[in-house]
Amino acid sequence: MKIKIGVLSAALVALVAGSAQAQTNGWYAGLMGGWNYLQDSDVSPSGFSGNVDFDHGFGVLGNVGYGWGKYRLEGELGYRRNGADSVSGSNTGVGTGGASGSAWSTSLMLNGLYDIPIDFPVKPHVGAGIGLARVDFDGIKTSGGTFANGSDWTFAYQGIAGLGWDIDPAWRLNLDYRYFATLDVDVTSNGRSADAEYRNHSVMLGFAYRFGQPAPKPQPVAAPAPAPMAQPAPPPPPPPAAPAPARPAPRNFLVFFDWDKADITAEAQKIIEQAVAYTKQGNFARVELVGHADRSGTNKYNMALSLRRANAVKAAMVKLGLGANAIGLTGKGEEQPLVPTADGVREPQNRRVEILLP
Repeated sequence: MKIKIGVLSAALVALVAGSAQAQTNGWYAGLMGGWNYLQDSDVSPSGFSGNVDFDHGFGVLGNVGYGWGKYRLEGELGYRRNGADSVSGSNTGVGTGGASGSAWSTSLMLNGLYDIPIDFPVKPHVGAGIGLARVDFDGIKTSGGTFANGSDWTFAYQGIAGLGWDIDPAWRLNLDYRYFATLDVDVTSNGRSADAEYRNHSVMLGFAYRFGQPAPKPQPVAAPAPAPMAQPAPPPPPPPAAPAPARPAPRNFLVFFDWDKADITAEAQKIIEQAVAYTKQGNFARVELVGHADRSGTNKYNMALSLRRANAVKAAMVKLGLGANAIGLTGKGEEQPLVPTADGVREPQNRRVEILLP
């Protein structure tokens, strides 16, 4: 058990120390609940021994934390509860068989977590935590007497692994596995002092809310194409040939995207349709697409994201009748922001593709 505590403590210290080097993203709060499995608990009073089997139970957690880019530090309040199923052993002092009562805990934990950066909407995270727990073995008894009863504050530790999906810039859906355990709990068994084990496995689902996230800015709409010039009335015979229509002047269009997305929104589709109509009207031989990203991810990730956005716009233009060979594209990642920001900031106007008509 000392080895487990040492490993978890070292992981927590490493996560907290690394967070000082990353960009601050701000406060968040979360709530989770789900299934809890309490392992068989060995109870060892002097002169006797046995263990308690438990039914499946439940757990709920609430947390408040602060994020630094990929790193998070949070405080957690937790509650777990399982009913007793049976008592077994060769010398329990109270017999064996079906049991009543329950075991529950209230915990206060400090957790460090690391969000693993991958190019996928669902991102994994790992972490560890240490703290205190009040564990209560509440009247666990057989027909022969009380086998475990009492409560105790003791050191607690846990390991965390899970998946998170950003529903939007403020809300996140989390699915976590947690191993939660404490040092042995002091209880009484058959009138004698005893030590009892407390080890849990939990699977929990919940939400987290990030405070202070800016509301998405409205996407600018491109001005409509200029109306064709009226043809002058022909002079008396012989009538002159009608002048050729003037070619529209080159212009650019901007298509904006949601955070960490390359999907074409309804508003973006309207701008693409206007750009295609303008290209056909002016007989432009070539269109250049330049993809961009904000500075909330790594340089490598943002470069790939800017290319995906440019390819999404190209596919939409091809569907509207432009030839694929007439459309060139490049990605700039986060190198050329429309609005200069610090690293890690999610600026909506920097998530864009420029449609250039040279």
